[in-house]
Amino acid sequence: MSRLKVAIVSAFYSEGMGYSENCLSKALARLGHDVHVITSTYNVYGTEPLYDSTYREFLGPPVTAAGTRVIDGYTVHRLEGGLLSGYVNIRGLNAKVRELAPDIVHSLEVASLQTYKLTTLKPFARFKFFTETHQTLSVMRPYMRQKTGEHLKRAGYRLTRTLPSYLASLTIEKCYAVTPDCLEVAHRFYGVPTAKLKLLSLGADTDTFHPVESSEDETSRQALRLRLGYTADDIVCVYTGRFTKDKNPLALAQAIERLSETSPHHKALFIGDGEQKAAIAACRNTTVLPFMTHANLAQHYRAADIGVWPRQESMSMIDAAASGVPIIVSNRIGEPGRVTGNGKMYQENDAEDLAAVIRSFAHPDERRAFGAIGRRKMLDGFSWNSFARTVEADFAASLER
Repeated sequence: MSRLKVAIVSAFYSEGMGYSENCLSKALARLGHDVHVITSTYNVYGTEPLYDSTYREFLGPPVTAAGTRVIDGYTVHRLEGGLLSGYVNIRGLNAKVRELAPDIVHSLEVASLQTYKLTTLKPFARFKFFTETHQTLSVMRPYMRQKTGEHLKRAGYRLTRTLPSYLASLTIEKCYAVTPDCLEVAHRFYGVPTAKLKLLSLGADTDTFHPVESSEDETSRQALRLRLGYTADDIVCVYTGRFTKDKNPLALAQAIERLSETSPHHKALFIGDGEQKAAIAACRNTTVLPFMTHANLAQHYRAADIGVWPRQESMSMIDAAASGVPIIVSNRIGEPGRVTGNGKMYQENDAEDLAAVIRSFAHPDERRAFGAIGRRKMLDGFSWNSFARTVEADFAASLER
């Protein structure tokens, strides 16, 4: 395949994270393409009210300097950013795209100001236009999910979100929905025609996130567990991400609190930060660590026995499964395929039920069997390498047409 110039447009960017703007860019660059990420000066989550208390210590200030640099084989262009009606506005976006003259422009959210701006450029440019959507039903406005009441709010949403997204979708080749409910949201709430939608799950960096595969890995696992105060008999449940109510990791801490009364070998390891931190730390048999880089995070997955995400989808689920860790998730997630065969579900927000499901993973042979299935699943269908090869083929086909 000939070398393509690809511009990936993201409202946010932070180095060392595991999102599309980092991992897809790196994977496409590995395939030999000239990849450019165009983004704002906002770090990831930089516009959130709780940024300072949740992310600042790990990522630094919410806004960083504009400029250009090469990272992991691709070029990052940071342009000045601002907010416009709740959207991140990347100033000078269209001018930068005209300057780069890419073959492909790939916007990481169809319902975004960046996509709407690029739509106005598309009739005057030669690039083929692709988008993704990461909007799940769980984060949609409640008044949009209900069928009665709130008519004015729904009408306003349709006018300011649905209509622009529908018009933008007329200019794109494909919109990749990363979960089945993202597919529903894109069509039902953003008007993207079904013919332009394609389900394509996000991936894991299966090189960085891998199971214990060597004597060195096992030595590293045991040394880290010892540093964290865990014994060989302890069953360590790990959660990584934001400690916020919408993710509700406190449910895991409460489940471990219940288990500690009869099973003191059940422990919980929390990696991240947020508003529930103090309540989590107050529970018995819990350890709290700050956010960390992917390379360090991968070691902690290998040191754990079970991964638990009490609410909502998370990329961390995929990373843990790639590391050979069985996972426990909410029974309300939009992509149950992430856990089929390699994990279990519990009744969302029910700490008693979560404790029972954790207890059901007591036997190490069962954990290893579930973990092996998860590793194979991630290699076959949830890796960034396979994601990149799929979009690469679609990019090439669009240019041939």
